[in-house]
Amino acid sequence: MLVHVCCSVDSHYFLQELRKKYPNERLIGFFYNPNIHPKEEYDLRLFDVKKSCKKLGIDLLVGDYNVESWLERVRGLENAEEKGERCLVCFDDRLENSAIVAISLGESKLTTTLLTSPMKNINDLFNEGDKIAKKYDLEFIKLDARSNGGTQKQSQMAKDSNLYRQNYCGCKFALTKQRERSSKITIELFEDIGEQILPSSPKDILQTFMELERLESSDTHHILQKNSINVYRLLNGMVSFENKVIASYIFTHSKSCKKLKSKEIRWHNIDFEDKKIPFGFSDNIAFLTIESVNLALDSNYQNTIQMLYNPPKYKDELDFRNKLLGSESIKPLIVLDSKIENNITLNIESIFQIVDNFEVIKL
Repeated sequence: MLVHVCCSVDSHYFLQELRKKYPNERLIGFFYNPNIHPKEEYDLRLFDVKKSCKKLGIDLLVGDYNVESWLERVRGLENAEEKGERCLVCFDDRLENSAIVAISLGESKLTTTLLTSPMKNINDLFNEGDKIAKKYDLEFIKLDARSNGGTQKQSQMAKDSNLYRQNYCGCKFALTKQRERSSKITIELFEDIGEQILPSSPKDILQTFMELERLESSDTHHILQKNSINVYRLLNGMVSFENKVIASYIFTHSKSCKKLKSKEIRWHNIDFEDKKIPFGFSDNIAFLTIESVNLALDSNYQNTIQMLYNPPKYKDELDFRNKLLGSESIKPLIVLDSKIENNITLNIESIFQIVDNFEVIKL
């Protein structure tokens, strides 16, 4: 039997229930989900599905991530509500591709772990599954694993098995609507221009789960838990001198400001650990030069543009900021190529947003 797999939370419980009902069937998983955005979130979910299938002893095939084709299929349905027409088109796309794979493998039965998702209408899935299976002369297995407390068992099993429990279905359209309803920004879709790994981003969470797998494989005692954290994202920023935009680097945790002017900037060499670094004092803005950053972080940036596209690690950047200004400061901290004495204007749009983040603790 070929089983289309959408994510580890849905599949881990479903596959075990399926095995109980069909003990003589060899189950083959097929991960095909071009709807998942962004690509880093796709990679994270695939990583966890591989981990789940390995634990269950189930072979897993991986389909192409043909996101452009998926976007074309749902064109015009971007604003449809979840469980609506866009979801049916998305389901049909994934199940039809799964049916083609099932035929190529000589399988006669097909099903999907989407049947356990509380974000989907199970009767719609049954109907669409039957229709597609009939088209390819397959039997669609309609397993209801939600009833009789199944959803609660699934959730607890995912937690007990240290699986990645995502907080949205997968596609960016549903995600955007979900965040809008809670008056939040879709930070999941943000990526740093220099590919810095930002806290609570899919890349950051993937690193956490890779560390989790390493601890599990080495039988090291550990705990996986969720923590609420206040994450920062710079949406856009512009630094001007005498009404001309200049190259600069805006440090994390720099608050939003509009047409904020520095007036006089007093430059002094300050003690930082065992070094003296140039630091620009202003009532409402703090300034560094690229020389300051190189001295403090033992880096070798030629200019701020190079720093922008090859930023320091986020933790190093935040630690540096905290040592300079204190952990509670949200004062704009700006890196310049060289010292400027006055007339700098800032336009920064940034956000702080509370999110749930995964943390693995080595015991």
